[in-house]
Amino acid sequence: MARSQSLKLLLEHSRQRMQAAERMLRLLKINEDRAKRRLEELEGFLAEYREQLVQTETGGMPVYLMRDYHAFLAKIEQAIRLQTEAVQEAHRRWETAHKHWLAERQKVKAYEVLVEKARLEQVLRLARDEQHLTDELAKLAENQYDAHE
Repeated sequence: MARSQSLKLLLEHSRQRMQAAERMLRLLKINEDRAKRRLEELEGFLAEYREQLVQTETGGMPVYLMRDYHAFLAKIEQAIRLQTEAVQEAHRRWETAHKHWLAERQKVKAYEVLVEKARLEQVLRLARDEQHLTDELAKLAENQYDAHE
């Protein structure tokens, strides 16, 4: 009985750890998705400003304005590189958290198997005890029946 209780406590603790890992996994996925959206926005800005530059260049543009435009595009490209790194880092963190969650889930499953095994052992032990009592009662009844004859 004490073994069964200990296993149940370990199972509950393991479930709590798995749930905490799951919450962290969800948060990291949200962060990764945000980082991806920001990257997509930056890439959209870059495409939009490049298109504007092409349209403006065909109509003629002062050199200083063209230089400023190219400098601005370079800054967007740098932001895209940094954001790409941020997306990759967010994904690495999510992958690490996912591995941790999988390990915690595996522990829960292992404890569930042990708890079920302990429960079955207890059921079998009770059944053996009950059978033993039934056998003892049958012997007593047989002895009393033999004593009356």
